[in-house]
Amino acid sequence: MEIRQLEYLVAVAAAGSFTKAAASLDVAQSAVSHQVAKLEDELGVRLLDRQRPLIRPTDAGVLFVGRVTRVLAELSAAREEVLSLRGQTVGEVTFGATFPAASLDIPEILARFRSHRPAVRVSLREGTRVELLEMVKNDVADMAVVASELSDLPPGLEGVVVDRDDLVVAGRAGHRLEHHERIEIGELDAEPMVGFRRGAGLRAAVDAVLARLDVSPKVMTESNELPMLLGLVRHGHGLAVLPRAFLVEAPSEVWMRPLNPPITPAVVLTWRRGRRYPPAAEEFLRFLVAEAMR
Repeated sequence: MEIRQLEYLVAVAAAGSFTKAAASLDVAQSAVSHQVAKLEDELGVRLLDRQRPLIRPTDAGVLFVGRVTRVLAELSAAREEVLSLRGQTVGEVTFGATFPAASLDIPEILARFRSHRPAVRVSLREGTRVELLEMVKNDVADMAVVASELSDLPPGLEGVVVDRDDLVVAGRAGHRLEHHERIEIGELDAEPMVGFRRGAGLRAAVDAVLARLDVSPKVMTESNELPMLLGLVRHGHGLAVLPRAFLVEAPSEVWMRPLNPPITPAVVLTWRRGRRYPPAAEEFLRFLVAEAMR
C-alpha cells in the first residue's frame, strides 16, 4: 500500500471521475486507474462503484476513504510542522466560500495572504451553506465563509461575523414595482421570483423573513450563479433578492431597490472547534480573523 495510491483513491472519490481526478492530480488517467485497481486487489475488496456515470465509493470504500482522508491529513500536517521548525510556513489550506460571500472580495484577501506566505497553497471549495458546513465538520475544508448567523452554526463549529449582506430587490425595467423608492416585503407575496437554490445561506435568510411575515412568493427558477440570476431577471422571469454588492455587475435593464424591512444576514467565518490545525491552516485562519477585525 503506497501513499500515492491512497491519494489517488481519495481524489477519485471526491471528483466522481477518474478523468477529473487525474486532471486535479496532474497525472495520466491510466496511472490513476491502475494504482486504484492495484490497491483494491491488495485489499481484496472493491472500493469504488464504477457501474454508474458518477463514480461513488462502495460501502467499504466509504469507510476506507474516510479513514484514509484523515491519515493523509495527518501526514501533511506532520510535514508542515517539521518544516515550521525551520521557520518555513508551507502546506495547503482548503478554504470554502459560498457564492454570496464573494462580496468580501476573497481574491483580494487571498492575494494579501499570498504576499505574506507565498509557499502556502490555498485550495478553494465552493458550495451552498449546508454543503460547506458539512465539509468543515468533516475536515474536508479547514474553514469556510458562509451566509449564516453564529447562533445557526451546527454543534462543534464556531466562528466570527466578518460582514453583513445588504439585500435588495432586483427587477426588469418596466416591472410594476420599478418606480417604488423601496419595496415592501409584503409586495412580494405571490410575485414570480428567481433565487438562490435551497441550501444557500442567503436563500434561508430570505425565506425565514418571508415566512415570518406570511409572504409567499413564487420561486420559478433557482441558481447559485450570478450571471444566470441577472439574466433571468433581465428577461422577465421574475424579481430576485440579491446582495447589493452583486448589482455592480447588473445590466442596464435591471434596477434595484432596498427592502422594507431590511434583510441583512450575517456572513460568518467558521471552523471546527478544538481541531488542531497544521501551521499553514492555523496561520491562514489567524489572518482571516484579523482581516475580519479590521
